[in-house]
Amino acid sequence: MGADTLSKKRKREVDVELVKVYADLADVEESVRLAAAHTLLSKIYKPGITSHEQTKTILTRLFRGLCSSRKSARLGFSVALTELLSQLAAAPDVSPESDVSSSAVIDILEAQTLPEKGTSGQDERDHYFGRVFGADAILKSGILFGKEADHSHFKRLLDVVCALAIKKPWLRQECGWVLYNCTVSGQNELTESLSLHIIEKLVANKLIRTPEGVAIWLVTSRRFPNAKLPKSAWKSGHPLAKKDVNILADILKDARVQQEEGDSDLTSQGAARWSANLHFAWDIVLAETFGNTPKRTGEGRGVKSSIRNEDKVTFDLFWKVVVDESLFAAASSAERKSWGFSLWKKVFEIAPKELLICTLTPQATRCLANSLKSSERFLQRSAQRLSQIIQARLTDAEPWDQRADLAGTYLRTLLQSVSFGDFDQITKSKTLQSLFEARNTDVLKGISSALTDLLMASLQEEDKKTALSQQRTIVNLQWKMLSARLRRWEQLQMSQEDDIEQTDMELVSGILQSWLREVCISPGLESPENLSRDIRPVLLPEVRDFAKERLSLSFEQTLKLGPLGCWLLKHAILHIRELETLHIPMTSAFEDDIKAIVETAWQNLTDIQTNTQMSSTAGRALPKSSKTHVGPKVLSFSEGWCLLYALLLFQIYTGETDAVPILQEVLENWGRRKDKQKRSVSTDSRQESADAIMEILLSFASRPSKFMRRITVQIFDAFAPNITATGLEAMCRVLQTKENLEGQQEMFEAGEVEDEDGEHLGFESEMEELDSDVEVASISESGESSENADSGSASIDSDEGSDDQSVSSQASGKENAEDAEDAELAAFDAALASALGTRRLNQDDLDATSDTSETSSDSDMGDDEMMELDSKLAEVFRARNEQQSKNRRKEAKEAKENIVNFKNRVLDLIESYLKHQQHNSLTMDLIPPLLKLARTTQTKQLADRTCNILQQFCSRCKGPNAPELPNDSYSGHAVDVLRSIHEEAGMDSSHAHSNVASLSSILVAKALVRANPANVSTIVETYASTRLRQLTDKKWRVMPGFFTDWNNWCQSIRDKLVG
Repeated sequence: MGADTLSKKRKREVDVELVKVYADLADVEESVRLAAAHTLLSKIYKPGITSHEQTKTILTRLFRGLCSSRKSARLGFSVALTELLSQLAAAPDVSPESDVSSSAVIDILEAQTLPEKGTSGQDERDHYFGRVFGADAILKSGILFGKEADHSHFKRLLDVVCALAIKKPWLRQECGWVLYNCTVSGQNELTESLSLHIIEKLVANKLIRTPEGVAIWLVTSRRFPNAKLPKSAWKSGHPLAKKDVNILADILKDARVQQEEGDSDLTSQGAARWSANLHFAWDIVLAETFGNTPKRTGEGRGVKSSIRNEDKVTFDLFWKVVVDESLFAAASSAERKSWGFSLWKKVFEIAPKELLICTLTPQATRCLANSLKSSERFLQRSAQRLSQIIQARLTDAEPWDQRADLAGTYLRTLLQSVSFGDFDQITKSKTLQSLFEARNTDVLKGISSALTDLLMASLQEEDKKTALSQQRTIVNLQWKMLSARLRRWEQLQMSQEDDIEQTDMELVSGILQSWLREVCISPGLESPENLSRDIRPVLLPEVRDFAKERLSLSFEQTLKLGPLGCWLLKHAILHIRELETLHIPMTSAFEDDIKAIVETAWQNLTDIQTNTQMSSTAGRALPKSSKTHVGPKVLSFSEGWCLLYALLLFQIYTGETDAVPILQEVLENWGRRKDKQKRSVSTDSRQESADAIMEILLSFASRPSKFMRRITVQIFDAFAPNITATGLEAMCRVLQTKENLEGQQEMFEAGEVEDEDGEHLGFESEMEELDSDVEVASISESGESSENADSGSASIDSDEGSDDQSVSSQASGKENAEDAEDAELAAFDAALASALGTRRLNQDDLDATSDTSETSSDSDMGDDEMMELDSKLAEVFRARNEQQSKNRRKEAKEAKENIVNFKNRVLDLIESYLKHQQHNSLTMDLIPPLLKLARTTQTKQLADRTCNILQQFCSRCKGPNAPELPNDSYSGHAVDVLRSIHEEAGMDSSHAHSNVASLSSILVAKALVRANPANVSTIVETYASTRLRQLTDKKWRVMPGFFTDWNNWCQSIRDKLVG
């Protein structure tokens, strides 16, 4: 009895362990499932020991587990079942009683995976899925193969799988996958006859013309090349025959097409269900087409890979018919297009590089563009993923020859897909922008070459409007690419982590030079016959103006690079000289005297070329090294001259005749400087040159152009170390100009204010009242400046929009004013004629009046008529006076805007000077004029900006960064500056003005004490005098904080003075 009890306990323990194993086989963790399978096959099932019934029980339980949708049951049970069947096939027949035949295994499969009648739909699906997994496990185990295996069992299982695929079409792909794996696997001993039987069974069940049938056929022909497959399955004997490519397209997209009655057996079987994932057959077909496509040689001609592949579908034909004209057809559904994008993505991931260009067909790229802007999120995400993959493949680090061609073709097809519109704006993406920012220069070269070709092709357009749109888009894309490269160079300079490649520089220089050719070469004159096609201008006149605008913006951005930008600008401008040496007619034709001036300027620019960074090589060639070192951002004195010459020559050759006298003045200064250098005159020629150039720079600064402002600041920075007090005084005079019509006439016209009939004198007070009310909106954003920005960059970049408007408005200002005056006079004449009951006289009327003046006589008018006429005339003259008053107000407003804009530009220069020359003692000379401007200006923006500039200057000048007095003799001048600051502090002003006045006073006091500690007595006397005046003068309004800052500074400086 004790033995029976132990036996029952042991049996219960085994059952508990088996239950745990079955539970773990369904666990979501793969490691747990594998451990459970190992336990089952090592501890529970033991070959030769486990009985026949126990083995069948385990098999039954495993097959039943495949029908469970719980967690990961199918995965765990299928692994255990496959391994168990493999052991059954490999184990020797130790005991016939323990053997389970293949037939019995299939019986168990059919019995356990057959859903019961009346079961739910989900339970039915679970059982049929279990049948698929069970059949797969049996085939993988190899139990049906081997030398002594009965092939009838394999055929029986094949019937089970095909019957399931027919009965449940939504499982057709899974059933096909099972047969495909059986055929392609090299681990089993599938014979050629069994493979042929699979094909025959598919043909018999009309499953051959499905994606699964195509895949199985191709893998069978690959594994058994000499197998005699049934040719009746395909019209041309092969699924990839060129003649049947349309049928292949219908099969792969699962479309049922009704064909002729005689060919009913040869039609595609149609879709069973749609899945977002690509069918596995696409991979097999793609691999075959890759191999069928002839490889390209260096000359671009194909080389035949084999004779038997000549009649098979090549990849380009496959893509055109099966993908482009099928999946991407206009009538194709969103689901089919999604398949197309997934396939396109797969091709870019696995296809040979030389075949990628075949995918860039017009219809496919048009579908990509439409999907990127589509409101259907699913399709849009598919297109976005594809776009990212294409960009990643184009910009990868692996070198390959076809990259440039692929990038150019990609750009061309994208532009054509949106009819040469702004692709990124239309699709709301950064597709092209990402390409422009690529680090791979091959991509950029391909894009640049494609844009040039498209520009030449636009000349063939018959419709001028279409050609205009295309050229404008291409120029804009060139600008975006150039801007992206310059931004990257600027980032490299800031990070100092990388160098700029020569190929990248050649690309940027090429774009700038192409625009210069379009702007400077005369389009109407005949060019030499031997002139290269690339040099001839191709842009329409409207686009040529747009290119000139982009060129100016490019130059402006180039200048942010410092010395590198200077070299790049000079390198581009010297291209004009190169064109002249080729005797190419220019838009600007010069007379002899002007031509001599221009020739001298070219010679001087060439002479200083070797003094600039990036121009170390002879002539105008690019640096010989493959990479160019990025230097500092501070321009030298010679680089300032280089920029000045380049700017003036650019203006002259683009039709700005006002630049000629300025260039002549620059040449005179240059000549005087050279003469003094030759005579070894002790006077510093650089200082005289810098002071003489200041007036020229101020004339540049007054122009409402962002490029002019940027280059003015750059040139000023180069000359700044040599500017004397005389040069700074020229800027201070601008700050003292009145912000009204009188100030504009004084500043820009250098003449006296006209006084006609005392009208202006009576209107002066009105203008002063108007000045306080006028809002200068165009410069309201330029008041903020940044400590970390480039010199003047904060104010320069902030009001870009206003400049673009000002350029166009002031360019035609005089002409518009004359037209408005003529229109006003015409309106007055018409109103006067209407009041008099006559009409305006023309020349014929005047001639007739002179001939008949003696014979004509005026008819008398009554009193009532005279009164009525008098009231009409009074109304006419009243309306004219009102119009003139409006015009005067408008002129006053425009005058104030011009002066305020000019002062802002001068503040750009002063801000840059205070930032880069803070050790220079002349910086203190700028403090009183700035304080006066902050106090007297009626424009809040100017006052705020001036105070901000002074506050930042005082903040930077701490410790050793304070201005240095050259010698004791300069201390007296510094004391005068200190007293001027105290005079400003005592004026009635804002709190901000008083605050910066106090900071400026402390700054000057620091400089005096640093030069000579004995100066502290003079400083104390100055503050004492200011305190006494505060106590005795009613009009003296020094803020309390002024002396608080003074007391705090005294506490901080005491220890140094005493020590």
